[in-house]
Amino acid sequence: MTANEAPPMYTHARRGGGRRWVTVGATTIVVSATLVVFAKLVGRVYYDPALAAVAGWGSVPDFGVFYVAADAVRNLGNPYAVGLPQGWLGYVYPPLLAFLMTPLTLLSFQTAVTVWALLSILCVLVALRLLGVRDWRCYPIALLWPFTREALEFGTIDAPLVLALAASWRYRDVPFRASASTGFLIAIKLFLWPLALWFALTRRARTAAFVIAAAVLFTFIPWAFIHFQGLATYPDLLRQVAGQQDGTYSIASLFAELGFASKFAGTVSIVVGVCLLYLAYRASGERGQGKRARDARSFTLAIAAALALTPVVWNHYLLLLLVPVAIGRPRLSVLWLVPVALNGLYLVHGYGPSPDGVMPLVVLLGIVAFTITYALEAQSEQTSHAVKPVWVKARPVIAPALAVVAVLVLIFVAVPEKFNDKPYNPLGSDTSMLQGTR
Repeated sequence: MTANEAPPMYTHARRGGGRRWVTVGATTIVVSATLVVFAKLVGRVYYDPALAAVAGWGSVPDFGVFYVAADAVRNLGNPYAVGLPQGWLGYVYPPLLAFLMTPLTLLSFQTAVTVWALLSILCVLVALRLLGVRDWRCYPIALLWPFTREALEFGTIDAPLVLALAASWRYRDVPFRASASTGFLIAIKLFLWPLALWFALTRRARTAAFVIAAAVLFTFIPWAFIHFQGLATYPDLLRQVAGQQDGTYSIASLFAELGFASKFAGTVSIVVGVCLLYLAYRASGERGQGKRARDARSFTLAIAAALALTPVVWNHYLLLLLVPVAIGRPRLSVLWLVPVALNGLYLVHGYGPSPDGVMPLVVLLGIVAFTITYALEAQSEQTSHAVKPVWVKARPVIAPALAVVAVLVLIFVAVPEKFNDKPYNPLGSDTSMLQGTR
């Protein structure tokens, strides 16, 4: 055997690996084609928005915006200046997403809708594989989550984000891979910045620095290709996005729906988010837990903090919860089925892209809190019956948080004009007619 010849065993392994990838690719194509045919057949007798997207018949408003923005950047144009219907904010992401979407603009819109729906399904399935889920029953259950169906219905970016989030967890000890996946996440969805902090909290300072650098590069290099068009007005666009909080499923939206002033409601969500970040810090050094359990619990709390801090939470954002559930329970359990119960809300008037009333908000946020809490318990490595529930461990942070909220209430009541809420008080009641009265 010469120096340039590969050992027979290595050659066999290489050929076997190549055949395996060919088999996986061929299977993926066949299954995808079968799924499209199935969606088109069923869609002729029964309407389901998710199946309609797979069939290429859905309106998929989010993907429509991505498609138009991608077409603009393909010609090095401004993705933020495309014509859209009255009342639409249009494309609100950094240009990276538009550039990634440009290959789909070579297809007709309806074909691109089908391809995007299939890619979204594939992202969810690959994410579960990365997370070590080997129980086949978990895969169809994940696709039945209402958040998955809504991501397909609207053509959102959430399924690829779940894949990137799974990669961030899987490769958390590999700085380059972790920084690339997490930097991509933050560059696409800025509210996921607590994940960069999580790497620092878990004593991965070098990876945290790489994540920040990757996020900056992913954000500004694509912008440089379009000569930074739209960069000057982007902060104002983000403020307009944040102004949508009252029509979403965020904590701030819940308090606003209960009658509290919007600025006070936003402050409460910040307090909750900061408390969750503190709990993530505590979990990262929790005694009696193994390294993996500490990482998993603090990672879950960092995700929860990101969802609490953002003023806008559309229901499909909650697909991110698939990662903590898969980490805690890689085999089918009740934890996987809890979010599926939310499909019952489709039978209730008021549940949709924007909640109509308090009830859908309370039910959804309650199930989200339940899912996060029991995912944390599932991730624990302690087996003693003396294990304290997560809400008991959170007691040291609850009292200071309530004190902060109480102080904020007093400030808002006493000097509402300092917070630009005049003439409203935290309860949302108009007090202007009471001026000058006793």
